[in-house]
Amino acid sequence: MMEVIGRVNRRKIYYVQVRNNSEWKSSLPKNDWVAFTIANKEDEELVPPAVKICMDKNVSYTCSAGNLGHMTEQYFDEEISWRGVDYEMRTKKEFDYELSPVTTAHKNFGEGFWFATTLAHDDNFEIDKVVCVDFTDRKVKKHLTELIDKINNGWLPSDDEIELAEYDS
Repeated sequence: MMEVIGRVNRRKIYYVQVRNNSEWKSSLPKNDWVAFTIANKEDEELVPPAVKICMDKNVSYTCSAGNLGHMTEQYFDEEISWRGVDYEMRTKKEFDYELSPVTTAHKNFGEGFWFATTLAHDDNFEIDKVVCVDFTDRKVKKHLTELIDKINNGWLPSDDEIELAEYDS
């Protein structure tokens, strides 16, 4: 299940582990949330179905990290495009991509999480939930809770292009 691991300003930060957890999808918010995804090469088969689930739950913004961050972002972009085409075929109206989720990918794990918790926004409504969707075997929950404390104490991410996650095991 999804658990609250902290708060940054008005945003509640949740953590959900996907691997070996078939119930994870039912605990996601229904709308207006940021997905911070963490996936590595060995998690690749879990990503496409999870992207569809996040889209079905009206994710507003996606920030993808881990070795598979850029590919995860591409899966989100592809799903947004397919849904746009489907909408146009069904309604014969042009799909407004301005209303789709914004997607980002981050090689610097800390910077990606900082961005997801402080800057990711939507002009149409307030985002007050960040859900950390962890696909990894080794888990990053402890690292995320440490980052929440650091962010709340004024920490800013490093300018390093690449900064890897620290795993729980």
